[in-house]
Amino acid sequence: MKKLISILAVLALCATLCVGYAAAEADDGLTAARDYLRLMYQNRTETTPADYEVVGVVNIGGVIYDVEWTADSDTIQILPGDNKMVTIDVDEKNPEELFYVLTATIRDDAGNAEVVEFHHKVPAALILDAGMSYEEIVDIAYQLEEGLSLEETFRLYGTVVSIDTPWSDEYENITVTIQVGDLADKPIMCYRLAGEGAKDLAVGDDITVEGSFTNYKGTIEFDQGCVLVGMGEHISQQAILDAAYKLEDGLAMTAPTVLRGEIISIDTAWSDEYQNITVTIVCDGKTEQPIMCYRLKGEGAKDLAVGDDIAVAGIIKNYKGTIEFDQGCTLVIPADSANDARSAVSAYALEEGLAMTESSTMTGVISAIDTAWSDEYQNITVIMLVGGLEDYPIMCYRLAGEGAKNLAVGDTITVSGILKNYKGTIEFDQGCTLDAVVKAQ
Repeated sequence: MKKLISILAVLALCATLCVGYAAAEADDGLTAARDYLRLMYQNRTETTPADYEVVGVVNIGGVIYDVEWTADSDTIQILPGDNKMVTIDVDEKNPEELFYVLTATIRDDAGNAEVVEFHHKVPAALILDAGMSYEEIVDIAYQLEEGLSLEETFRLYGTVVSIDTPWSDEYENITVTIQVGDLADKPIMCYRLAGEGAKDLAVGDDITVEGSFTNYKGTIEFDQGCVLVGMGEHISQQAILDAAYKLEDGLAMTAPTVLRGEIISIDTAWSDEYQNITVTIVCDGKTEQPIMCYRLKGEGAKDLAVGDDIAVAGIIKNYKGTIEFDQGCTLVIPADSANDARSAVSAYALEEGLAMTESSTMTGVISAIDTAWSDEYQNITVIMLVGGLEDYPIMCYRLAGEGAKNLAVGDTITVSGILKNYKGTIEFDQGCTLDAVVKAQ
């Protein structure tokens, strides 16, 4: 009997040891899974400005451990996927900086659990309102944390203060730095800037650049892929659209402007009697902001069709809830002269005696020689039409430069200088220069 009791005691002890060993194995597996998960994500950046993925399971020695993720903020959404991954969905438009704890709970089949915590933050969203100045946009860009970017596309007008990397014929880009307004302490690098005219950029040039901002190791820059819109100031179409759609019923913009877009409908067919047509355009794919062009006139307007790429000049208004170019709007020819045409019509907002503070550059066709070439003064005065806009002629007063002596009606010229309103005449002031000329055929 004593021998039997001894045997049973030994067996019981062995069973206890086996159970303990099995539990130890389970604990070791969970611990390894916990440590593996911690190692996997411990070096992830604290700042999480966008959605990101984490694992939904951990494999340790062939044993699968499920991972349950939770967050201590209602703004953080946990979205399981089909590939054993989990998406951590953050609020990219969070108005204030948010600190949150992301918790991973690892479980085995027996219900045992280990927990790992990760501390993160979502930065306050950098939201740019319509109508912000270039300086305000720069101030926002300088709030970017190192390594972060803004996905949206923005446009700045500034002066080239340095050529950081010369033009590359191989890559067809250049890197320059611009200063916006008086913000000498907040330069913007334009990294690998491409586009027509970029090859010939020099310090002192006034340019308009479009791209996305990033903070690269402390340098605030337009990221690779930024584009030179043109010399001088070129107002963003989106800014014009946003301003147009803020107009109250019955109100109109105080100055004419130009928009380029695709015709999506012919609202009223061409009238031989009235010499106009009504169409609706969409600019840059902004289908939610269509612009009606009411009684559009101009060369080529008769033959317009859905799908055509056109540019239109005129006054934008809100007529009973419809945002439209008012009667008298004019077709800009060709459409790719929209930027220059916008500069030309904007100059007509200048009050008498006032001038632009910065140099402008535009291309147009000479419609008249106002004052013939002077050998004594080495200049000529001509009138040019930008985009064929007869209602917005630009005088080039005492124009100088190579080729100016031989200019004639019909020549296409590119001119740089200060625009002013001289006794009601909109003109490039004395000192304007001829940058290029294409002789009429």
